[in-house]
Amino acid sequence: METKTLFTMKKLFITMCLLSMISSLSYAQNLRYGFTGGVNLSKPTGDVEPDGVREGLLLGVKGELEIPAIKGLYTEFGLQLSTKAHKSGLVIGFENEYLQSTTDINYLNIPIHIGYKIKCSESISFLVNAGPYFGVGMWGKQKFYRDEKKYHSASDIFSGEYGYKRFDYGCGFNIGVEYAKHFQLTLGADWGLKDICKKSSYKYRNRSFTISLGYIL
Repeated sequence: METKTLFTMKKLFITMCLLSMISSLSYAQNLRYGFTGGVNLSKPTGDVEPDGVREGLLLGVKGELEIPAIKGLYTEFGLQLSTKAHKSGLVIGFENEYLQSTTDINYLNIPIHIGYKIKCSESISFLVNAGPYFGVGMWGKQKFYRDEKKYHSASDIFSGEYGYKRFDYGCGFNIGVEYAKHFQLTLGADWGLKDICKKSSYKYRNRSFTISLGYIL
């Protein structure tokens, strides 16, 4: 019952985001677009035991559509290259020995968020936004280390019984400040809702925290 209710809430939230974006399209003159770049700090959840966080690239384009019905309300959407990764401590290797490993998965992400801006002064605004994201894995790599020296690497991480699923989805949020209506500094997080591990007995969900700087034209 709880799972069914959670699924219904997720569908409702995604529908609201999409409807808000569609309704905003009728006000194309309120469209702003720009660029964003930053870093992901990833630490997945599930059966994996990450050894701290692992850094990854976040780079993309974004758009904002004002929703005129409520001052400060807007829809944000984008296309991002997002590296979600993890490093683990000791894993059993190919010859029953203990190794260290790193995994990097590069996604093409599409976030669709609803946001709100509060004007603090003539040049500074506080912003917050939240909503779903959808991602497809483009490429990735796993590396294994023994005594801090690379022992083995693999780039076909989406194939085989122990590989990862290409598609991912989840929810995220950002908080930050906007300066002079152009520069944006944000902190955020993405929580993966999909188990992306092909092996049914092993759970793996993406989770990352982000720091980014954007410029809106």
